[in-house]
Amino acid sequence: MEEIRGIEALAQEILDDARKRADRILRKAEEDARVVEAQADQKIQQALEALEREYQTKREAAARAMRAHLPLEQQRLDIEYRDAALRKALQDALAAVDPRLFGAWCVRRLRRAAELVRSSVANVMVCGLDASTEQDLRALFTDSPSVSVEVSTSMKSRGLSVKPSDDSYHISITQDELVAWLLDEKRGELGAALFGSTQ
Repeated sequence: MEEIRGIEALAQEILDDARKRADRILRKAEEDARVVEAQADQKIQQALEALEREYQTKREAAARAMRAHLPLEQQRLDIEYRDAALRKALQDALAAVDPRLFGAWCVRRLRRAAELVRSSVANVMVCGLDASTEQDLRALFTDSPSVSVEVSTSMKSRGLSVKPSDDSYHISITQDELVAWLLDEKRGELGAALFGSTQ
């Protein structure tokens, strides 16, 4: 009987020892789980902080890029505005010029090519010029019956256009071309006169 009690005591000791070990293992597992959870929370926090830094860096880069483009965009808009204002001012100024004066300018320009026009069959199309300018043009070509002077309804700009029947040349003396020439050749002086010196 004593042996049975000894075996029971031994069994009880083994069970107690096993419970203690199981408790230690459970405590260790819980502790490990807490450590893993803390590490996971720390890794998540680090990942969030890295994402926030990356987002901040990209946002700052985008803001820098936008600030870098703003002066260029402002300069482009300024140039666009000045060009439109200069074109409008030129058109308005030329529209206000005495028609007789503008017509005399057109006749003087055409005189330079009068020999070429006289040597061909051509039509001088006139738009927006006064009657005395038309008479001056007809007088310029009185000795050339192959050249006619006609009022054009299809021209869009005030001035004249010479079209030979064989299309071997084309002469155009119009307000739009005068504006284009002035913008090409005298833009700086005209801009300074209109907007003041930019230096």
